[in-house]
Amino acid sequence: MADILDILDIEQPGAAEITRDSILHGDKMKKKYVTAKAVRRPEGMHREVFALLYNDNKDLPPLLPTDTGKAYKQTKAKLGMRKVRKWVWAPFTNPARKDNAVFYHWKRKTDESKEYPFAQFNKQVSIPSYSESEYNQYLKSEDWSQAETDHLMDLCQRFDLRFIVIHDRWDRAAFRDRSVEDLKERYYNVCGILSKVKTNPWSNAVTTVNGEKRVYHYDAEHERKRKEQLRRLFDRTQEQ
Repeated sequence: MADILDILDIEQPGAAEITRDSILHGDKMKKKYVTAKAVRRPEGMHREVFALLYNDNKDLPPLLPTDTGKAYKQTKAKLGMRKVRKWVWAPFTNPARKDNAVFYHWKRKTDESKEYPFAQFNKQVSIPSYSESEYNQYLKSEDWSQAETDHLMDLCQRFDLRFIVIHDRWDRAAFRDRSVEDLKERYYNVCGILSKVKTNPWSNAVTTVNGEKRVYHYDAEHERKRKEQLRRLFDRTQEQ
């Protein structure tokens, strides 16, 4: 270090004077660092609350809120010189509705001629149909009359195979009461029979695997047993 100071022509600090005490007690003469006196946490105060208090070892909290650091928001809006796109309060119709109802909403001026975008989500289930001769030839049943079957297929068309709703809307004044399993069993039996005698099968009852047509079979008896077991499990007492 002394050689570097000589080269740079820097005055060297004076060496410490060698005395009798420095020779005898040199290792004991150490530099003392002044530390701030720690403030003791008051009794009964939680450590987290005490850490929020100001002490001399920390910087003073700001008196006013500051926003000097970089944030994800821009402090100044970047406005272009182009004109703002015009919006209009325009009427529209929903192709999914059959009552020609007219509604209004805000839309861009350039999109006035476009179709209502949410109409694409109007997916309808394909329900099979049959003629009088087809029913008499293929669909006759001792347990179901033609009027009952027609009523069932009409409800399936109106409510998109939501059998809980179909069961709720079943005409009990004109026909005997039917369970959900009875309604589903009759519907899928009709679909299965018609899929064998017609060339246009319905996607909700017929699937094709390796070129082979397979008809969905609904096991009503298994469904009744499953619900009965679930009911018994739900009705168990705490002791059971």
